[in-house]
Amino acid sequence: MSTEASVVRVEGKPSGRVRCWVESVILALGSPLAIWGVSRLISLSVPAASHGTPEQRFLIWASEGALVLWPFVIVLWLVLRSRGVSFHDLGVWRFGTWSAWVVALVVAGLSISSNLRFLPRMHIPISYAFFPPPGLHLPAALIIGVTGGFCEEVLFRAFLMTEFAKAGYSKAAQVVIPGFAFGLSHAGYLNQGFLPWLGLMLPIAFVGMVWGIVYLLGRRSLVPAIVSHFLNSATAVPWILFFMVTTH
Repeated sequence: MSTEASVVRVEGKPSGRVRCWVESVILALGSPLAIWGVSRLISLSVPAASHGTPEQRFLIWASEGALVLWPFVIVLWLVLRSRGVSFHDLGVWRFGTWSAWVVALVVAGLSISSNLRFLPRMHIPISYAFFPPPGLHLPAALIIGVTGGFCEEVLFRAFLMTEFAKAGYSKAAQVVIPGFAFGLSHAGYLNQGFLPWLGLMLPIAFVGMVWGIVYLLGRRSLVPAIVSHFLNSATAVPWILFFMVTTH
């Protein structure tokens, strides 16, 4: 616990509380707006984004999020550096505790199992979630898994939860508020309609809160949550997204 205590110095000042809320809004709403802007730009400049094969369109769609989230992480690294803080201080590279790993892997297993049930309805073999056929699906799945697993965990768990901790919020608030912001950051799915988006956003927010609990169980170590998030996002989820993106 000494490592955690040395990183999270509770400030409790009004300015600190305002700052963490502003950061939440930027991540929750700014990231989907930026992805939307990149998507519009690509659709106007890359013909395959609109008229390519389904696999090409999906790979381009998956890349749009990466083109936004990785720069977000780079900007965060620069901001933290200006404050004299590193990713290591936030636990990004720490492996955590056995309890964090148990919860992280159980969550990944339950989430993957839940998502797999949709594949037969789309006439996709369940084995494709783990062994996709040759083509562009594998790189798209890896882009989604790596970007989500690393970037979103760094932004919403390591960074945002630490900001709320420094502002003096309880551990429950550190889990719930960034988790809800994580759910809102998937506003890009609003093009499917409000109710379908709500049906996606709430489970995403809940899983984000669970990953927040994993982060705390690991004494603010992020690797268990990164691995859990990657396993979830790189298996059945890409096929569900492929169906949503290419049939809309």
